[in-house]
Amino acid sequence: MKKSIIIGAMLAIGMATSAQVARVKSTEPILRGVESEMYHPVISPDGSMLLFTSVNYKGLKLHDFNDGVTTRLSDEQRAGFAPEFTPDGIRYEVKKEGETGRNAYTTRSRALGRKVKSGNGVSVRTEGSVLYITRKGVEKAYSPVESHAGYLWESLSPDGTKVMFFAAGKGVVITDLDGKVLGQPGNFECPVWLGNNAIAAMRATDDGHQFSSSQIVAMDLQGENFTELTRPESMTMNPTATAAGDKVVCNTIDGRLLLMNLELLK
Repeated sequence: MKKSIIIGAMLAIGMATSAQVARVKSTEPILRGVESEMYHPVISPDGSMLLFTSVNYKGLKLHDFNDGVTTRLSDEQRAGFAPEFTPDGIRYEVKKEGETGRNAYTTRSRALGRKVKSGNGVSVRTEGSVLYITRKGVEKAYSPVESHAGYLWESLSPDGTKVMFFAAGKGVVITDLDGKVLGQPGNFECPVWLGNNAIAAMRATDDGHQFSSSQIVAMDLQGENFTELTRPESMTMNPTATAAGDKVVCNTIDGRLLLMNLELLK
């Protein structure tokens, strides 16, 4: 009975605390009964493929939604840490045996026989409390908000016109390509774009050692309109979304994957 109550709470959807940003049309488990210990999902921009790994980022697997086939890409350490889809395949990083420091990691690529239109030549990265934006081969540095503990989870909007990152102690920050702050929707973790004008993120509470609640939420770029996509007791985390924002995948704390089909309302 307890298990069924938890599952029911986890799949409850679309509860808004203000004007809704998105409506969850359906929620379904992915690879239930086939795979276990699935964490840190990364969905392809078009929603056709999904990368996932173990809780400690060891190994990397690829699931193709079109044919239902799951492929093991790597069993190596760190292979599942921030892998990404490229215009023609996948890029991920692995740790070299016995190496330390900046030389301890090497990047690997795998072609998928696909050609996806790339962005507008813009890329972003962070280092400490500095945001680096590259346009047309020219990289510039910005520090839009003060954060002694640094920036992370940086990403470019699907249309390549806005940047999002998390600033420790300040929360999510959205800027234009000149580093001008456009919005600070709140203190949420693991933010991802839902289209170009909304985001999904993880809202969690913990005691410093373990999570007591975790849910996936959606909001506009100012945090004024807000939708709960899962309940706090669902222990859902690490969202990833398609470029159109019509699909969100997350994992539960016990290593299950959930797919939510969304309709954006803003």
